[in-house]
Amino acid sequence: MVSPVEVACATACVAGVKIATSRPRYAKRRGAYSVECDDAERADGSVKVWRNADHEGFHVQPFAKCDTVYSTFEYAVKVNGNRPALGERDVVETIKTVANDGREVEKLKLGGYKWLTFNQAHARVKSIASGLVDLAGLKPQDKVIIYADTKRDWQLTAQACFRMNLTVVTIYATLGEDGVRHGINQTQATVVVCDGKLLKTLTKVAKDCPTLKHVVTMGEPEQKSIDALPKSVFQTSLDEVAEIGTRKPMDARPPKPSDIAVLMYTSGTTGAPKGVMLNHDNVCATMSGLKDAGDFCNKDVYLAYLPLAHIMEMAAETLMLALGAAIGYGSPQTLTDTGLKLAPGTRGDAPTLRPTFMVFAPAVLDRVRQAVQAKFAGAKPLLKKLINAGLQAGRRDFEAGKIGAPFFFNALIFKKVQKLIGGRVRVMISGSAPLSRETQIFMQTCFRCPVRQGYGLTETGSCGTIAQFDDYSPTVGQVLTSVRVALRDWEEGGYRIADEKNAAIGMPRGEILIGGPVVCQGYFNAPHMPDPELDAKNTSEFSTIAGVRYFHTGDIGQFTRDGQLMIIDRKKDLVKLQQGEYVALSKVENVLKQCPYVGMAMAYADSNHSHCIAVVVVNEAPVLKFAAAKGIAGDITALCANPAVIKEVSTACITACASGKLVSFETPKSYILTAEPWTPDNDLVTAAFKLKRPQIVAHFKSELTRAYGSA
Repeated sequence: MVSPVEVACATACVAGVKIATSRPRYAKRRGAYSVECDDAERADGSVKVWRNADHEGFHVQPFAKCDTVYSTFEYAVKVNGNRPALGERDVVETIKTVANDGREVEKLKLGGYKWLTFNQAHARVKSIASGLVDLAGLKPQDKVIIYADTKRDWQLTAQACFRMNLTVVTIYATLGEDGVRHGINQTQATVVVCDGKLLKTLTKVAKDCPTLKHVVTMGEPEQKSIDALPKSVFQTSLDEVAEIGTRKPMDARPPKPSDIAVLMYTSGTTGAPKGVMLNHDNVCATMSGLKDAGDFCNKDVYLAYLPLAHIMEMAAETLMLALGAAIGYGSPQTLTDTGLKLAPGTRGDAPTLRPTFMVFAPAVLDRVRQAVQAKFAGAKPLLKKLINAGLQAGRRDFEAGKIGAPFFFNALIFKKVQKLIGGRVRVMISGSAPLSRETQIFMQTCFRCPVRQGYGLTETGSCGTIAQFDDYSPTVGQVLTSVRVALRDWEEGGYRIADEKNAAIGMPRGEILIGGPVVCQGYFNAPHMPDPELDAKNTSEFSTIAGVRYFHTGDIGQFTRDGQLMIIDRKKDLVKLQQGEYVALSKVENVLKQCPYVGMAMAYADSNHSHCIAVVVVNEAPVLKFAAAKGIAGDITALCANPAVIKEVSTACITACASGKLVSFETPKSYILTAEPWTPDNDLVTAAFKLKRPQIVAHFKSELTRAYGSA
């Protein structure tokens, strides 16, 4: 028998089909996307400020009278009561096998999605909220840490905290013992809501955390991990907490807009994680700005798989809930049918859910592109010609302002590619790092939907700019309705507002400042753990211009005449070479990623040399193919040290640099190859897959020294 929830979900899914399968068309905008603010909002000639062209004031509420995350969720429940809200897949069976290298590998058989309606989700939120307060005696603005992978109970627990005016403290599942210890001790949290499989890590630091009293577990933790907790720390399952709340219901304690909603620890590319304080005002302004930027609605289906401890995912899910869309939870390891953790014959999350909207980190999109290209490379000659013709047609259509390839190529070739993620995705948004132009064109051609970039930071609630669906420019788009974006002269780097008067440049340039109600309340600096560096950052990285609070991003940008923001450099990524030229490391890395042999790359330079070098995580399939063609034996690790392979990859990288119009001093002269992926687990990238440069440099210190010595 089909349940009403499944019927409602099916209705929501069917409603999106026409949008997702017909070729999308968006009328080209007339006029600028963003405009300069009037003189009253400018400072001096060294700063210029832009706003959304369609809205003069700040939009701060997603819906009328929704000025907190709590009131917004209550509104969504009232409007969408029996519609599907949050879906999750049951684990039917866990299969444990042993890999060739002796490691134990876990494979999962997963069922279909099972849904909670908004009313059902609301009931569980109320139960968890009452249970948490009863269990731990929590008071308004007390802090509750969530230390878990993205899942339905993560979102439900967060909403429960908002209901009782508790501050949600987010800690990445990949942060490690030091980060977890730092988060608990700095916030003095008494409660940690923990993923069962992460309890093992928590038990290792619990003895060092004197304020910790309660661990609430999601899922089924191992008994030995429970037994390893100090006797002063009590373990309770989330289901037990909900049962307590059902027996002892409490009224909501509605927060004020100025109350802190989230203390979000950044994954941090350097040093200890920083806790960014976002109040309810900040989060609601974020929802409002993002809501105005798209045509999302309660018929959309969103696939949630990125870390909820990251601002991009939290912003996306909070917005989808507010709009009444259905959110289905998955994971990066089970996303597609080829997911590493899926048992044979089990469908991936995306083809099972068939979402209409997905958010990606650029590193994930790059890997999807490489995987699709690898499949295309194995096609028979005639089909390969058709594929290349289709890709060329898609590129021409992209440049002409159209989405996807023409019908013939889409029906014959790309329809199968689209089914990898369900066949109904109508919008892809990329954020957290720059997306290469080549990847954007390739993905939009193959998946026949707008692939657009957004720009924002944790400190700005993820808000800043986003490219509209009719905008095909190589920019991060239009200023959102809840922010202002300013450019400020950076004399040392040679970026100035006055560059718009330079005929060779023609655009104002400078450091990007993001301002408005989305800007956080600063970095959390605990009185019992004073940190002078955080005090300094709270002073130096925030400022007020014409009464508006701004965050200094450290990124360098320029505005086009149509009011689109372009990210062109980053202050911390600029290295001055021996002869005085500046090289932008991230610019070099984005070009290197266009080489088919490159999976990930880090450019490196210092002021004692006149050129840069690069460390490359190789893309395994093309390297193995080259080696086989040349009769070179060995596994991928051995091949990375083979002179012929190094020469081939280096030559291809130099060609990519030339195609990307890098000048001589920007083009790496030496290349260090590695087969080891850079992941949050080995601490070489953040959870958002941003490079941790100091850690990578330390990891490859001897190789980098040798490379400079031999170049």
